[in-house]
Amino acid sequence: MKIAWAVLFFLLFGVNAFGQAPQPSAQLFDYDAHSAIDVIEKSKEVVEGASVYDLSFASPKGGRVTSYLVVPPGSGPFAAILYVHWGQGDRTEFLSEAVGMAKRGVVSLLIDGPFARPDSDPEANFLHPEKDRQQWIKGVVEMRRAIDVLLARKEVNPKRIGYVGHSYGATFGGVLAGIERRIKAYVLVGGLPGFTIFDDPVLGPFMKSFTAEQKQKYAEAIKPIEPIRFVGNSSPARLLFQFARHDRFISRQAAKQFYETAGQPKEEKWYYCSHEFNDPESRSDRIEWISQQLGVRRYSPQKK
Repeated sequence: MKIAWAVLFFLLFGVNAFGQAPQPSAQLFDYDAHSAIDVIEKSKEVVEGASVYDLSFASPKGGRVTSYLVVPPGSGPFAAILYVHWGQGDRTEFLSEAVGMAKRGVVSLLIDGPFARPDSDPEANFLHPEKDRQQWIKGVVEMRRAIDVLLARKEVNPKRIGYVGHSYGATFGGVLAGIERRIKAYVLVGGLPGFTIFDDPVLGPFMKSFTAEQKQKYAEAIKPIEPIRFVGNSSPARLLFQFARHDRFISRQAAKQFYETAGQPKEEKWYYCSHEFNDPESRSDRIEWISQQLGVRRYSPQKK
């Protein structure tokens, strides 16, 4: 069954495309780290002992980043994880996992990508390369600002910060790993090395409806910000790549390229599932691996 290219990339990333390219520039993802974070709390509920806050914070690129903050009982210091969802989802994707991590004494921040919010730019897509580029850059900058939000909390241990991203979150987690030095360990679940490898055996056929000129313009705009240009600079952070054996979006060729380009230390695991990663094994492996990297054990808060 054929599927429109625009629909495919909405499912995979939220809005679009795949690749390789020129020399990377971390300056593309710079922002004013001294600007006000301006956290606004909308509501709070207690779930299985964890405090779950619905909050937002100011984006350095304009607008507000909607998110959930999950905090264990007690005063810490706690390890912390930034979770970033796949393109078909939003900040709720890892919410149950974050509540489970709170039982281990982990603070979690789950953010919405720029395309998953009401103020997203509807023209940020393959046919508008510059707008697409700006939206991807905005997403990475907001990931960096999310680390600021975590570190501004007194109960968070700044030396024990982790990252978990799926699809969109894994792909641009590859960029983040190459430019952000405050994160100790990354789990990248079903990510791509880039968006402009137009001859990829899985994604290539979906691009036949676009002209050579359209592909060229997209490549010129997107190549400088592709994960493959940055993930090689991930050291000393530790990386775990999770890939699906029956991923309908990511070829083994693309998975191999992403993994082999990354810096050391790293490891990869493959699962008998599809791009959704709805199998219990990948979740269990992810939780145990990130817990080990962040020095997390079963947590029992002291009674007051």
